[in-house]
Amino acid sequence: MAARFHPNGLRVIDEELIDEVVRTIVESFHPRRIVMFGSQARGDAGPDSDLDLMIEMETDLRPLERMLTVCRLFPRRRWPLDVVVYTRAEVARDRNVVGTMLHMIESDGRTLYDESSVPA
Repeated sequence: MAARFHPNGLRVIDEELIDEVVRTIVESFHPRRIVMFGSQARGDAGPDSDLDLMIEMETDLRPLERMLTVCRLFPRRRWPLDVVVYTRAEVARDRNVVGTMLHMIESDGRTLYDESSVPA
């Protein structure tokens, strides 16, 4: 199916685009998990809403460098993307701490990819 665009010129964030983004991230970084959060996950996204993703993977990069590395996978994108990348240790430390972003993501997010559910 052809990509659809809003009147404002941004690409519609639909399941086809989300699947494409997840596939690209998985092929490039082999993450442990990818979780969508925010308005797209809640189902109340509007034409200006972004795609919020939490990626859990092992990395030695600092948080900003992690985000930039993922965003560079999509240099010509015409849709807003917000990415946070956490290591397994960071997720274990903060996922149950009320008030942290990870706690909110774990509580309200929608898992798009989990390596433990992929056949070997």
